[in-house]
Amino acid sequence: MAAKRQSVHHNLELELEPKVKLSKSAQAFSIELQRFTQEELTRFQTCLVGETLQKVQKSTQCDQIARLLDFPTQQAFDAFFSCLPPYLQKLIQAGCYNQYIDTRSQDWEVDEPLIIEDTKHYYYYYNTRFRPNSKYRLGLFTVYDQYVLHLDELFANLFRPFLYKEENYIPRPLDSVESQVWSVENQIHEVFPLFVESLIPLIKKRDLNTIIRKGLLKGNIKDLRALCGLPPFPLSSEYNLDPLVLLAKFVLTFGPNTLTRPDDGMAMIKTLVQSMLFMRNPKTNLNYGSFFEYYSLLDQCSLSGGYSYSTALDDASRKNLVKALTSLQVGPWYSVNELFESSIIHGFFLQFSNQDILYSALTIRGQRIQLPYAEYTAYDDKGFHPTGALLRPLFERPLFSAYLYLFASLGLFDIGETKPELLLTKNDKLHPLTPYEALTHVRLTSFGAWCLNMVEERPQQKKQVFETITDTELLLVTIKGKSLERRLFLDQIGIPLGQERYRITEASFIRGCTSSSEILHRIKKFKLIIDAEPSARWLQFFQSVERRSSLFAHGEQVLLYSFPDDPEIRRMFSTDPAFKKLVIRAENNNVVVRKANQKAFQKLLMEHGYLNTL
Repeated sequence: MAAKRQSVHHNLELELEPKVKLSKSAQAFSIELQRFTQEELTRFQTCLVGETLQKVQKSTQCDQIARLLDFPTQQAFDAFFSCLPPYLQKLIQAGCYNQYIDTRSQDWEVDEPLIIEDTKHYYYYYNTRFRPNSKYRLGLFTVYDQYVLHLDELFANLFRPFLYKEENYIPRPLDSVESQVWSVENQIHEVFPLFVESLIPLIKKRDLNTIIRKGLLKGNIKDLRALCGLPPFPLSSEYNLDPLVLLAKFVLTFGPNTLTRPDDGMAMIKTLVQSMLFMRNPKTNLNYGSFFEYYSLLDQCSLSGGYSYSTALDDASRKNLVKALTSLQVGPWYSVNELFESSIIHGFFLQFSNQDILYSALTIRGQRIQLPYAEYTAYDDKGFHPTGALLRPLFERPLFSAYLYLFASLGLFDIGETKPELLLTKNDKLHPLTPYEALTHVRLTSFGAWCLNMVEERPQQKKQVFETITDTELLLVTIKGKSLERRLFLDQIGIPLGQERYRITEASFIRGCTSSSEILHRIKKFKLIIDAEPSARWLQFFQSVERRSSLFAHGEQVLLYSFPDDPEIRRMFSTDPAFKKLVIRAENNNVVVRKANQKAFQKLLMEHGYLNTL
């Protein structure tokens, strides 16, 4: 064995060990360690070995740690890991699952707190006064705040495969679920084209970017639901989560600049999903398609309007999502908890490219959060940031569920909901942590497997069997069979008489219309989907409706003046030629004056000795 040499550097004696060849994985790990300071490397080494080793050069120290943590087999890792103190084993295991470890979350089998406060010195930032307890080997961890330790991603990724075997964390199909099921798989081919068609006039009234960033108004949601028939979610709708809002944000982001009703709704959905999940830089109506999650899938957060830096999602996040979702089989139900846990163990994380967003741009309003092991209290009026130990419950898990809700709205998944826990106190009322907490189960549909490129064959949609019958003399329509579009249209223009028959009147036909063009559109649609060749009675009805739509289309602004029951004033209005040109006499001692003639009317009154201050 080559003899050790000594070198003097800045008056420090450094041991120079002969180079030992590292495995490829150890070499890569040693290179990763170079980003740490030598002080940090010494902490790591002391924590892992249990004693402070003699000082060496930084590159040699990196190689030493890499060689120590190079485990060719599970047995080699187990032998190393079993020599660590029990509390350190627990901490590493917890940090591999969640890098932010709330020390209140379990019993670490120690006599003193793992984090202690330095009360002898003044610190400008509150959290900098806390230190790891030097009694314990905690050099692998940094203190995030008063109760939270952080394990660096490098060590978490190294230890995780040995502590959490991936084959033990594969989502298991469930025989049955106890939840309220929501599914649109069998209706999406009808619902989606109707949705897009009904969205077109809305974006003419409301800015597209406003809808993407802020969602739909309650009136918009009510109108869209009546036109496309997409039902609300069974439980999360109570917390302002609606499939129509998710669809609107998604379609307006990834859809074409000019929306038209698609001839094939299922094909359009696949195109949009592929654009989102499989294209690196999809063309969107946002500045960048990777901004979609920030604006559209974080309903639990208040967004900072003044944040001027990138809000792009990390490039790997959507790829990780696809890997997690394509691990499922078509048909069985799965637990969302197990699916999310599996994605964590497999390293499928969801995160922003710029992690500063979490603290600088996102806030969850509220005063208190009650988790199973601890209560969190807000320090200011803004509430909580999804950082530290709150990163997973307030950002990672909700974003994962938000994706599932979005894809359920598109028919790719069926979902099951149960009543969520109310863990957030806001305005002295209890709420779920996020609007997505009710989601507990998912089921991949055959349509979803096709959209995610898991199968090549497109699922066949059920053939519609229906018949519409219009009475040639009476304004009655009968519909038999199943056709969502026709039933929704008849609900819009008619008065139900039982389950299959509708009576149509002038009042019901124009219900909800705000312009003549909308009425003409309804007449055209009636001929397109109800009766292509209506009888003379129906044609007469359409002419009447069209004529009535323009009778009160013109008007002008006027002023209504009241005067006392005075014969002299009545005589003035009836005999003076100038007044006759300006006023229109009305009942009960009133006259009407066009707004454009207001000043002339006032001047004329002054000439007759009457003051008008209106």
